[in-house]
Amino acid sequence: MNDRVGLGLTTASEASFDTFFVGENEFALDRVRQGERVWLFGEAATGKTHVLRSLAGEVEDARYITEHPPNLNEDLAKSLLLIDDIDLLCGNEEDEYALFAAYEATDFANTRWVVSASNAPHEVPFLYRDLASRMSLFERVELLPVPESARARLLKFWANDRAIGISDDVIYFLLDRIPRTQQSLWDTLQKLDRKSMLENRQLTIPFVREVMGFE
Repeated sequence: MNDRVGLGLTTASEASFDTFFVGENEFALDRVRQGERVWLFGEAATGKTHVLRSLAGEVEDARYITEHPPNLNEDLAKSLLLIDDIDLLCGNEEDEYALFAAYEATDFANTRWVVSASNAPHEVPFLYRDLASRMSLFERVELLPVPESARARLLKFWANDRAIGISDDVIYFLLDRIPRTQQSLWDTLQKLDRKSMLENRQLTIPFVREVMGFE
């Protein structure tokens, strides 16, 4: 599983709701699992991809799509259609038309839609007015970042899931020296993990200081 899937969560485990650090997102996860038309949005590294992949693992005939619109030549009559980073397809006339056509086709089959994006629908620069109209009807669910007070637990959660040995002392050493955004924490853990494997060294404070260039 690639690094991108891990943002906000993990890469060692298969994406599932059991391996998602819930934080304050119980309501969001419930709506994603229950809603008929859900637009899931949130800032980077909150775990939107993990949530969609987890949902795909729960629903037997789910169709997960990313980086391109649905292929209209495929059977889209699924019980659940998941489109990750749908906002990256917007602004392209051909992709938007394909999305609109897919929506119209699956509407007759009562297919559930769950899509992810960085922003809410009204903040996405749609070219195709009819598509914007359809997307505006989706239930808007925001995936919230992990609170500042829980960032140490988040880092420990990621490390444990990847079987990375890291002590509380090292975690707090890092938190005192790097930006506490989820993106920064994830990137730092990835960097330290790769370096420790290459050099076969444990994540001690001296090693972390050396790798990160801390004074």
